[in-house]
Amino acid sequence: MTAPLTMMLAAHGDMRGVSAVTIGIDIERGRERLHHLLQRADDKALAEFLEETPPADLAEMMAALSETRRRQIFQALDTEAGARVLETMTYEAQYETIRTLPRPLAAGILGRMSPDDLADLLGALGHPRAEEVLALIPKEAAGIRQLMQYPEDSAGGIMTLGVVAVPSHLTAERAVAHVRKAASQAETVYYIYVKDDGGRLVGVLSLRDLVLAPPDARVADLAITNVISVHVDAHQIEVARLFERYDLLALPVVDDGGHLLGIVTVDDVIDVIQEETTRDFARLGGQQPLEEPYLGARVLSLVRKRIGWLLLLFVAQSLTGNILAAYESSLQAVIALSFFVPLLIGTAGNAGSQAATLLVRAMGIGEVSWQDFGRVVGREMLVAATLGSVLAAVAFVWATLFTRDAGVGLTVGLAVLAVILVASTIGAALPMVVTRFGLDPAVASAPLVTTITDASGLLIYFSVASWVLGV
Repeated sequence: MTAPLTMMLAAHGDMRGVSAVTIGIDIERGRERLHHLLQRADDKALAEFLEETPPADLAEMMAALSETRRRQIFQALDTEAGARVLETMTYEAQYETIRTLPRPLAAGILGRMSPDDLADLLGALGHPRAEEVLALIPKEAAGIRQLMQYPEDSAGGIMTLGVVAVPSHLTAERAVAHVRKAASQAETVYYIYVKDDGGRLVGVLSLRDLVLAPPDARVADLAITNVISVHVDAHQIEVARLFERYDLLALPVVDDGGHLLGIVTVDDVIDVIQEETTRDFARLGGQQPLEEPYLGARVLSLVRKRIGWLLLLFVAQSLTGNILAAYESSLQAVIALSFFVPLLIGTAGNAGSQAATLLVRAMGIGEVSWQDFGRVVGREMLVAATLGSVLAAVAFVWATLFTRDAGVGLTVGLAVLAVILVASTIGAALPMVVTRFGLDPAVASAPLVTTITDASGLLIYFSVASWVLGV
C-alpha cells in the first residue's frame, strides 16, 4: 500500500517530507533508534534521522520521552519542521511542549504553524492559557483571534488565512510576480484566486494556466468566473461535501458580501471527516464522543461520556420488565410463549438497528433529508414486509415443530412479521425525526432504537397471542 499512498499524497501536492521509504515506519523501532541517537549525542546522525522521519511518526515517537529529550529534539529541528511536528500532537501535548521550550524557539515554531491549527489549539486550551500562547506571537495574534471568533465546526473555524489572491486588473506577468511574493505566506498554492477592487471573489485559475499565459494577458480574461465557494458560517460537513462533489484541493471561504476571507484545504477536510466519523461512531454506540485520544483519556472522563446514555437506556429498558409483568397471566396460561421472548426481542432489535444504521449513514452523507421522509418510510415498510414474510414463515414452521402447537406457531409467525415491520419503520423514521429537531441523526443510535423496539416487540407479541390464542 506504500506506493499508492505516496502517489495520492503527491497528487495533492503536500508531501511534507513524506517518502515511500518512511511511510509505514515501525514506530517502536524508530523510538529505540531515536533514544539511542539522543544518548550518543550524535548531532549529525540525529539531524539525518529527524529529516527523514515524517512529522506524525516523530510526534508519536516523542510521546514517551522525557521533557528534556523532547526539548532536545525541537532544538535540533528548524522552526518549519518543528511546527509540522507540533501540529500532529494532541492539544495538551502541544501546550506542554510550548511551555518547556525557550521563548524564542517556541515563538518561532508557533509562528510557522498553520493559522487554523493554531486557532484550534488556542480554542481547546481555554482563555488563560490561550492568552499565554498568544503573547509569544504578537504579530500573528490578530489573525488568530479573527479565526477564533468562528465556531470550530464551521468553514471559518477550519479555514486558513494564508491565501494567494491577485487583483483582476493585473496582467499575467505582474500576477506571477505577485504570486512569488505572496506564496511564502500561504499554506498552499493549489489555485490562484482573483479579486476585484473591493476584495470580492470574482474568479479562479490554476498556477499552471497563469504561468503559461501570454505575459500581457489580463487575469480577468484568464480566470474562470463560476467559482465554487462556501460561506464562512457553513457547517464543516457541508464543506466536506463540496470537496467530495467537485474533487477540490482547496475551497475559498467568503462572507455575505462575497469578500474572500480564506481557504479550506484538503488536509483540513480529511481531519473533518475523521472527526465527524469519530463522533458518529460514538453516538451510534450510545455514548458521547471523546475529545481526546482513547489511551490519553482519564477513566473518569470515559465514565462521564458513557454514564448518561447508559442510565437513559437502563430506565427505558425497564419498560420491558413492566410489560412482562403485565402479561404474566398469559405466560402462565401458555408457558410455551416465554420460549420465544428472546427471539422476538432480538429480531426487533436487529431489524430496527439495520434500518437506523442505514438511514444515519444516508443522512450523514447527504443522500436523504427530511423532505424524503414519506419515501423513506414507505420504502422501508415494503422492505420490512418482504423480510418479515420470509422470517415469519420460518418462525411458524420452527415454533410449530418445537411446541407441537400450531396456535403457538401462528402466534410467533405473525408476531415476527409485525415486529419486523414496526421495528424497521421506527429505525428508519427516528433518525429523520431527531434531525427535524436539529439533532445529529446519530443520536437515534442502535442502542436507543433497540430499547424502543424491545418494548414495542413485546407489546406486539402478547397482543397477537391474545388475539390468536385468546389468553
